[in-house]
Amino acid sequence: MAGLLSYICSFIFKSSPARRSKYNLPLPQKCHFVLDDDVIGNRSVFVIGDIHGCYDELLELLSLAESAEPSRPILPVFVGDLINKGPKNVEVLHKIQNMDAYSVRGNHDEAVLRQLLNRRKDSNYEFPPKYKWCKHLTDSDADFLTDLPYTISIPSCNALLVHAGLVPGIPLESQDLTDMIVMRNVEKKYDGSLKASEMRTNGEKWSSTWPGPEHVYFGHDAVRGFQDCPFATGLDTGCLYGKELTGIFINGCKKRISVKSQKVYRPP
Repeated sequence: MAGLLSYICSFIFKSSPARRSKYNLPLPQKCHFVLDDDVIGNRSVFVIGDIHGCYDELLELLSLAESAEPSRPILPVFVGDLINKGPKNVEVLHKIQNMDAYSVRGNHDEAVLRQLLNRRKDSNYEFPPKYKWCKHLTDSDADFLTDLPYTISIPSCNALLVHAGLVPGIPLESQDLTDMIVMRNVEKKYDGSLKASEMRTNGEKWSSTWPGPEHVYFGHDAVRGFQDCPFATGLDTGCLYGKELTGIFINGCKKRISVKSQKVYRPP
């Protein structure tokens, strides 16, 4: 009898499983960071899409943003994929670390972090060819990437930032961490609820199903480009692939600004 009672209680009081990243990497101090008014102050919040190491385009975009809001300082906030695949990954990472700025964690940021932690465990670790550039990064760079949250909430702007997406109907603290950096679509399960999908061919794009009330700003989906849905805005406009780097003010002047890529750094 006691054994049966113990078995039943194990289901009733079972704690929820620990949240894990895609590669079981260390989690940030806060998976879900809140950017309050006391931090924002009188600044215009400028949300920027996937950079992927496109350093020159980033500098140009920041300059145009400052010109668009000459009477107010700018607070840049990034939707992740700061680095990897692009021409000047190290410069981008160090630039952002030296700025007063915020960013969520993207899938490519995690991929780079995984490489850096492999080297931390083994000083003789050989980076794969596509990650050779990571040899120029340091432990402090790894610490910076580790502490990037998965979401940033900005209550004063009714805004929420995530790299890839969110599944409607699931509380933020219960969203799967990997889904948030890799998903593009949602599809229906047998019970009518939704689940994340990386594939654009499964279900429908999650951004068109997001019901609010928070407006979500995200990246990750360069194929679809700029997405303008009622409660979600996609900002990956494919700078890496020779298209554009895009940012948008979510307070202040509310302008959207894009700069042309200087070249095709990677084929789409």
